[in-house]
Amino acid sequence: MFRINGLRSRSSRSGRSVSLVGEGTVLEGSFRSEADVRIEGEFQGLLQAAGEVAVGEKGFVRSSDLRARDVVIAGRLEGRVEAEGVVRITPTGRLIGTVRAATLIIEPGAVFQGQSEMGQAPQEDASLVIAVL
Repeated sequence: MFRINGLRSRSSRSGRSVSLVGEGTVLEGSFRSEADVRIEGEFQGLLQAAGEVAVGEKGFVRSSDLRARDVVIAGRLEGRVEAEGVVRITPTGRLIGTVRAATLIIEPGAVFQGQSEMGQAPQEDASLVIAVL
């Protein structure tokens, strides 16, 4: 594990690397990670992660563009969120903004204010189906 001004990277239980924006840390700008990202402090800017982005209960994110495989919100997130898979808002979570995801889960007690657009499952190529018949 290493630490630079509240930003830490470590391995998760699954063996995947996790970048952590710790409590008390304020980070602004563009942040890109090939790993999972956990935010317990504050982040403002553009955020892209190949893995999951998790906003902890004390975390706050203001992003004009957050893109990840999956997103879990237990704290506050304001802005635009796009996930390949699932966006989950837990009972302590608050999302104000626009969501585009394959699946949106809003747990009881969670707050979602904004717009959502559900992704569509890939459609079979008609020419491929005809060729198989």
